[in-house]
Amino acid sequence: MLKHAQVISFATDRYPFDKVLAGSVFKVPRLDCLHVYLAARTEKSKASYEDNLKLRRLMQTLADDSPFYMLYHKWIAEVIAPKFGKRISYSAHPKMRVHLAGTGSVSEFHRDVDVTGRSDQINCYLPFTDVFDTNTLWCESAYGTEDYRPINLKYGEALIWDGGLLKHGTFRNATSHTRVSCDFRFSAKNRERVRQPWSDILLGRTGRTEEKQQPLS
Repeated sequence: MLKHAQVISFATDRYPFDKVLAGSVFKVPRLDCLHVYLAARTEKSKASYEDNLKLRRLMQTLADDSPFYMLYHKWIAEVIAPKFGKRISYSAHPKMRVHLAGTGSVSEFHRDVDVTGRSDQINCYLPFTDVFDTNTLWCESAYGTEDYRPINLKYGEALIWDGGLLKHGTFRNATSHTRVSCDFRFSAKNRERVRQPWSDILLGRTGRTEEKQQPLS
């Protein structure tokens, strides 16, 4: 696992993201078997990158008052915010992800700061299925190494990490499990109230010329 990253565990019965998405969005029994249900519905032997986008769009276009967003904001307020001084600025609409089993990469390798221009933000990777091997995000172990390794998490875990400067992306999903997840960025409004280990997420940036902001302290 990344040196200063932190894994947060949460109760899936209190925050049942999988059940909400499976029941109200995709209308399937299991999220990690989306590729199986898709094949049965479409009679297509192989899923495609476009299928990933179509399924992802079902989540990305959810109304703000949908059950998912009610649960998402509750989770942020009760799980994330207390660890970062209780007041954070975060993405109201996270990036939704679907990576069907057997389909190619859904994200080229990149650093978020090169896209957003925001070096002060922290990343959260929140999967709604178990994620492992080639169905998950891969990230370099340290800045600039490009020695990519999978970020393996169980459903009920979220990763808090520095996606701003650590290069990450995906490979072809060669597993037999579909990944459904979201990711978002946030920053603490009261940095002086953030304590270890949460204040250390960006600590590895110290002394790097790419980073003009100071890490949380």
